[in-house]
Amino acid sequence: MVNELLEETLGVGAEAIIFKGVFLGRDVVVKQRIPKPYRHAMFDKIFRYSRTKTEAKVLAKLYSAGLYVPALVLVDLVNYIIVMEYIQGVKLSEIINELDEEKLRKYAYTLGLQVGIMHSLNIYHGDLTLSNILVEEDKVYIIDFGLAGFSNDVEEYAIDLHLLKRNLLAIAPDKTEVFFKEFLEGYKRNYRRDYNEVIERLEEIRLRGRYVEERLKRKTSRDKYV
Repeated sequence: MVNELLEETLGVGAEAIIFKGVFLGRDVVVKQRIPKPYRHAMFDKIFRYSRTKTEAKVLAKLYSAGLYVPALVLVDLVNYIIVMEYIQGVKLSEIINELDEEKLRKYAYTLGLQVGIMHSLNIYHGDLTLSNILVEEDKVYIIDFGLAGFSNDVEEYAIDLHLLKRNLLAIAPDKTEVFFKEFLEGYKRNYRRDYNEVIERLEEIRLRGRYVEERLKRKTSRDKYV
């Protein structure tokens, strides 16, 4: 049945193939997790089953909470397939450097509002980058929850924020300060737990990363003389 839905391949990731298709007259995205030869066959099936089930549950919970995420259409746990709404939008990573300050602030604040709700629901994204943010007119969608999960550990929420900021610095360094400041304003408004705890953990993660980078630099420098 799934093969009859497919029209084109949108992408091939490390864990899944993404297709565009039509189901019951509506445009959809079909995501199928593929087997990995380096994993034991039994564990591979368990992993794909678990990740597919978790992603579907995350999407359903976020959509029911009113967040702009793809609507869940169909789940096939036997074949590790999720069928979801196709969002006709553009990746924020592709347009961020062209945005004027008003739109930049608007998109950042709106994204912050949504991530604040998401974390308040004990859900982390796992890959919160600008490539996984779609803009459709004035709506800001979060997509690709393949690495998402449920947790009440503030570390997971801080990692989401850390990934977003690092991605901003890599893609749009001149806009990072304004975007991230506005994002945090929206996040703070909707996050229902201790906002300061998240920010403190975010700083800890930044310092840990800086420490590792400095150690690698020192090791590289020493290796020149070995």
